[in-house]
Amino acid sequence: MSITIKNCFYEKLTFKKLYEAHIRARKGKTFKAEIIKFEINLENNLINLLNNIKNGTYNIGKYNVFYVNEPKEREIKALPYVDRIVHQWYIEESIKPYIVPRLITGTYACIDNRGTHAAVDKVQSDMKKINRNLNGDFWILKCDIKKFFNSINPNILLNILSKFITDKKLLSFTKLLIFSNATTNQVGIPIRKLYISIFCKYLLK
Repeated sequence: MSITIKNCFYEKLTFKKLYEAHIRARKGKTFKAEIIKFEINLENNLINLLNNIKNGTYNIGKYNVFYVNEPKEREIKALPYVDRIVHQWYIEESIKPYIVPRLITGTYACIDNRGTHAAVDKVQSDMKKINRNLNGDFWILKCDIKKFFNSINPNILLNILSKFITDKKLLSFTKLLIFSNATTNQVGIPIRKLYISIFCKYLLK
């Protein structure tokens, strides 16, 4: 595995890769109006997106802000559909192949072929092992970091990612994604701002 992410931006920026990102982004949302509208002129929309990224004219749209109350009240910021395609492409092609293999084996959230059920199975398996090998009680700590994404410093996140990314174009694009719609010295990355936020909690340890 390469130590750094280098010379891959243009190699992975293709119509085929963006189309695959579109298929992932629309999963479970095929009949939403904005997706139907995008697919009416799918080929031209993807070609325009491809060209905009290549020539540096791509800009991220404005967030649609709403709130959910389950399991707790959270502010959600959703980008326009075309930007979700970009995020899918960015994470799948430039982050997952390099960052995920570096995560500890006990990392399960939002990782392919892992997830909640696999995490439960792993905990139960570990509990059985501990119960066999340890005399006495043991404890499992269930916890969460309050307002984690809202406390992320984008500058620190970019600095950490720059240690992995030496491809200058990819690093510049990463900066665009992280600081989109941000004000000066703003702290916090909105939930759903980036699929990259999936990995923030592991990178920022």
